[in-house]
Amino acid sequence: MTRLLDRLNDETRPLHTEIEAEGESLLLDISVASYRRYLGRWYGFVFPVERALSDIPSLNRVHDPRRLRKHLLLSHDLQALGLKASEVDALPQCPSVPFFDDLRDAVGWSFVIERSTLDHPNLYRQLAGAIPGDVAFAASYLKCYSGSVGEMWRSFGQSIEAAAESPEDAERIIDAARAGYRQFRRWRNTLDGKTLSVVETPLQRGPTT
Repeated sequence: MTRLLDRLNDETRPLHTEIEAEGESLLLDISVASYRRYLGRWYGFVFPVERALSDIPSLNRVHDPRRLRKHLLLSHDLQALGLKASEVDALPQCPSVPFFDDLRDAVGWSFVIERSTLDHPNLYRQLAGAIPGDVAFAASYLKCYSGSVGEMWRSFGQSIEAAAESPEDAERIIDAARAGYRQFRRWRNTLDGKTLSVVETPLQRGPTT
């Protein structure tokens, strides 16, 4: 890993450890409903963040724009688990994603999403063992970096280094990553205080629209 990536891991540890408990909770009670809920929560965060990130032309010089397609993979998987496209569109989305006008802030928020992919191989293995028939067609998000998770993580570290041309840049990126985690936590806590009727409805198989 790069020096700045090491720092980001260390200085956001309490925050990313808490967020990663989302996956641990899923593995405690694996079912189609719990997996769909997990995907729905991540969709509600990833989609608005990627939408905001895509509006920064300068991001392309340090960050592969193909990384900003995870919301499409999440949408695909949710539809494979029985939701209609309109129901996916209606899922709650984090309302506190800022408008990014600074590359350093954008890279910091990207860290929140990219770091979560490190858990994907283990989550996929566990889910495939418990609900193989369902996961077979609904794991494009968990398999987004299939076979190359480590390589993609190192590549992201290089992107971070490219965006940090000074110590002040590095601090700005770290602060942005902390802010991203805190907003995810605040939004997740808001979700936990209300019923997500679309995600929690009984599974209905059938063609998606």
